[in-house]
Parts: sequence; structure tokens; C-alpha cells
Amino acid sequence: MAIQAIHKVVMPSPVAVAAVRVPWPLALHRPLGGATPTLQQDAFKLRVPPSQVHNRERSSSLQLAGFGASLGIASLGMASRRQRRAGQPLLVLLRAAATASPPASMLFREHAGPSLQLTPTRADAWGGHSLVLFLRARADGEEGSPELGRIGEAIDKSLGGALKEFVAEEGFDAKAGSAKSLAVFNKDVKRVVLVGLGAGGKEDTDWRAAGAAAAGVLKSQKGGSAGLACIDGVQVQALTEGVLLGLHSDKRFQGTKSPDKEKSPAGPAVLELLGAFPPGSADAAERARAVASGVIFARELVNGPANIVDPPNLAAAAVDMAERLGLTAKVLDEAQCEELGMGSFLAVSKASNLGARLIHLTYSPGGEVKRKIGIVGKGLTFDSGGYNLKVGDGSMIELMKFDMGGAASTLGTAAVIAQLKPQDVEVHFIIATCENMVSGNIGALRPGDIITAMDGTTIEVNNTDAEGRLTLADAMLYCQNVAGAKEVVDIATLTGACMVALGKGIAGLWSNSDDLAGRLEAAGKATGEKLWRMPLEESYFEGLKSDFADMKNTGPRVGGAITAALFLQKFVHKETTWAHLDIAGPVWAEKPKGENGVGGTGTMVRTLTEFISRK
Repeated sequence: MAIQAIHKVVMPSPVAVAAVRVPWPLALHRPLGGATPTLQQDAFKLRVPPSQVHNRERSSSLQLAGFGASLGIASLGMASRRQRRAGQPLLVLLRAAATASPPASMLFREHAGPSLQLTPTRADAWGGHSLVLFLRARADGEEGSPELGRIGEAIDKSLGGALKEFVAEEGFDAKAGSAKSLAVFNKDVKRVVLVGLGAGGKEDTDWRAAGAAAAGVLKSQKGGSAGLACIDGVQVQALTEGVLLGLHSDKRFQGTKSPDKEKSPAGPAVLELLGAFPPGSADAAERARAVASGVIFARELVNGPANIVDPPNLAAAAVDMAERLGLTAKVLDEAQCEELGMGSFLAVSKASNLGARLIHLTYSPGGEVKRKIGIVGKGLTFDSGGYNLKVGDGSMIELMKFDMGGAASTLGTAAVIAQLKPQDVEVHFIIATCENMVSGNIGALRPGDIITAMDGTTIEVNNTDAEGRLTLADAMLYCQNVAGAKEVVDIATLTGACMVALGKGIAGLWSNSDDLAGRLEAAGKATGEKLWRMPLEESYFEGLKSDFADMKNTGPRVGGAITAALFLQKFVHKETTWAHLDIAGPVWAEKPKGENGVGGTGTMVRTLTEFISRK
């Protein structure tokens, strides 16, 4: 952000064979420890006992313990620095082969929260741990406690009037997003949770926020059940999404110094919708579960540190999710990307020892295809800024693991679409993933370099920290040229300038189509995610003109979010309708708010899912 195909290795006992192709200069050909390399033109084969490859989550370097050395730069045993750099691709590909299966902490979880069920039992007759009752506030100017309603009155009667007394004593006014908990003794229910809906009409109620408010209280519960009492006007999907997303807590990386992490409350194990919920509620709840699973998948990918969520592992996690949910998956390695002419994408990856991957997942409806959509996500698993290094307190370098937030939202959306199975639409999910690092590797990107994109466009790189647009350029061209998408939406943590313009709660939207922009805005409104359309001011492209290439990758400081969008637009075919979403602000939450906890938010998964699903 500016401010090799992976194959599962078959492991025959006792030796696993991992075949990798890597440039291997004749002058450097020599045995390595106990391994026996054999030169086959430009290929190198290494036989590695699987027991001698360390767990990827325990070590970020590939160590072959049985050979008495780590395959780090120093252990290659080469005389000169130039020779050592020439041997680095060996380390990259060996490491990729060893991590073809992603760490368990990165895997998609279809059921990431409590189970859901509809229960016909009336709320006042239900027995469980926590009973959630939703109350509307009195209209402005009206005095007195909020009315309990028919269901609330029945619950109060079953509790001997304790509920009305509690509301009066606590001064609970049912303000939107407010919540209070009443402990109950000697009853089947252990507590009643009151959640305020505000004073607006039924159509004004934010049910997702109400669900999140309920979750804020239910988080303290460890196991058991929670029952949601029905109320007129309830929107089941939004309510259920709010509860499920509000309950999510990411503790995957707590270790031995957090001995109580397994004992800490995790919320209810079962979420029951009580009473006469409207027809279609079961389908709405199931849809909410699918959406929540995709949002949580995206959140956890963003939260994962860059030494775990790296390009090889991200590609492997994508393939794992796709195989389990029935999507078609293809991963291109650097050689295949180079054959396609992706010089812009690959230039960014050269400084990293982890290489690059282009991930292509496809959802096919199984019948007639009336729309062909491409979702393209930025996948920088770590962004140091390159030689334009991120420095200083405002650089946010310590948070640059979230620079793959666009890729995370793309994969989260793919997971939801695979479960919901919308008709008539084919969707291609494209991610160009790599790291933006600093090194002396051959081809590592420097300020002033001129690189060539897939369509022959030459780009003068005047800022290596504006790398995301370089990767997106080739990914968008691939989406149109190879995948054949006619409607393309890219999503990226692209510019700090967008955060300056819109803050951290709103995503920027640019589009060459009023119709497409309108459908995205409608989808965002329907799912509670905020978008704001920004201008594609063509005159600003003057700042991107180069004296030596077709264009530069950055323009003047002012209007930086707009010039970034203008840069991307140059890689959109005239017949393609396109939109760009800059999520640099809403990708990350510094403190809990609504359905979001601290960390990755999974922003735009709901919006993109709604956009794809609408006919």
C-alpha cells in the first residue's frame, strides 16, 4: 500500500519426492549436504525425507536437519555474493514444495461459531442459558421505560415482574446498540439479555447492529445455548450475521504464556431462534452462516502474521478452500506468469525469497451463464515499501500484513459464493500475491526501473511503495484476457490517501460505469457496508505521464487515491465495465465496534456477495 503451481506432494514411504524446476547455473552445480542433485537442463531434483522437513509454523526457513545444514543463504556454500543470489531460487522452490499444505491456522472453517437452529418454543417457555429480548425505544419526547411488547410481557410474567423492575432500576432506554443483562435465579433461564433497537420504525432498525450488541453480552458465556426472541419486523439474516460476527474472537496465535485461552469464554455453542419467526427464516439463517464464515475467513487471513500468511501458504489455503467447497482452482508460478508477460506483477516479487503466485478460483453455476464477473484482490502479504521504505511512526509498517486485505476479502467472497451457489453467474476470483521487500536479488525492483505489463504497457517506477497497482495491473489483464470476465471489480488496500479522504469507516469506489457503481452502492447499503463514489478525473492523469515510459506508477501527492484509480483504469479494456474499491480504511479495526473486533474486518465480503448474487 502506498503512504509456480503448487502441487500436493505424494509421500511414498519412506522417502518423499519433491520435484521442482529452478534455474541452476552449471558453474554452481554441486552436491548439497546429503542430498544428491542431478542436473537436467534447467531442472533440479531433490529427494527429501519428509521427516526431515520442519513444521512451517515453527520456523520461517526451510531446514533439512538430516543434512546438517539450513538452506539459508550462508549454507549454500558459494564463494561470492553474486553466486549466492543466483542460488536463491532453489531456496524459494524447495520451501514452496515443503509448504504445499497450508498451516492449520489458515484453513477455511465452514462452521466458525455456534450452531443455528429454529425452535418453535415460545420465548417465555424456553429453557436455556441466555434469553435475548429486543426492545424498541419510546419516540423522542415520550417519557417512561420502553414497552416490553407482547413477548416481553409474557417473559416478565414468567419472572414474577422482575423484568419491568430491572428496566426501571437500570434506566434502560432501549437506545440503538445498547444492551443490559439480568441474572435470573431458580428458573430454567439463567439470564435475560435486553437489546435496544432505537426509536425508529421497523424499516429503520439496524438488525446487524442489534445482533452485534447481543453478541457483546453473549461473549461472556461459555457454551450452552442462547435464544433470540422473535419480534415484529425482524430481519433474520442481518440479525444472525451480527451475532455470529460479533461473537468471533481470534486467539489462534496465543501460546504457552496464555494458559487460560482454552478456558476463556467463547460464547454459546447453540444459537436458537425462538417462537414464530417469519417464513423463510431457516434459509435466511443459513445464508447468514455462510456469509459469516466467509467474513471470518477473510478476517483471520488478514490477522495472520506475514511469516505464516505468505504467498505460498495463501495459495495453498485458497486451493484447500476451493477443493472443499467445489470451486475450480488454478495457481500459476513465476515461470507461468512470465510466459504470460506479467512483468509488472513479477517485478514487485523479485526482492522477496518467497516468489509470487497468481491464484485463479472459478465458480460455475452449472447452467446457463448470463453474467461473467471477475473479482481481483490485491495480495501483498507484507509490504515493506521496498526501497521507498516505510519509516517513521506513521508508516504503519508493523501492520503491513493487512496489505493482502483485498485478497482476503476476495477469498472470503469466494467461500460464500461457493456455499450459496447463485444461478446464471460465473465468477472468477483472481489474486496476484507476493511480498514487497528490499534485497539485492537479481531483478529486485528499484526506483527508476522501467517494467512492462502483460499488455506491453511500460511503467516507470518512481515509487516502490506504490506496488499494489503494479500487481493489480497484470491481475486485471489476466482476468479479462484469460478468464474472459466482462465485469471486473478490483479490491485493494491501495492508498493512504483514501483513508485521508474518507476515514477508516468508508471504502472508496471508482467506476467507469454508473450502472455498476449503483449496483455496488445498493449492495453495500443492503449489507451495512459503507461505500462512497469518487471521481475518475481524467485531467489528473497528467501527473502520471513519464518522459521515458508510457506512464509512471505514482503522481503528485495531492489526489493520490484518484491517480491510483486512473492508473488501474489504463488496464481495463474499453468493453469491460469496471469498479475499483479502495479498502485501506475499513480493512482494519483498531478497537471493537459493532460486529467487528480488533483486527481484520473482512470488509466488502458481504457487499461483493450481495452484488454477485443479485440478478
